[in-house]
Amino acid sequence: MENKPVNVVYKKSLFVELVKRNHNFLYSTRNRENAKYQCYMFELTDELERDIAELNGYKYIE
Repeated sequence: MENKPVNVVYKKSLFVELVKRNHNFLYSTRNRENAKYQCYMFELTDELERDIAELNGYKYIE
């Protein structure tokens, strides 16, 4: 099994939007800092980084 780079998303609303845009959701886990929240793991791609920047109101610079 190959280890793929992972991007951690902490906001549920961002997670929902990324899933709607068909990004590869890997798994979720408890947030170590605050156990009442989840962390969402996505496969790291350039397209994922672009969409995260766009959804957060930033311009993606390569």
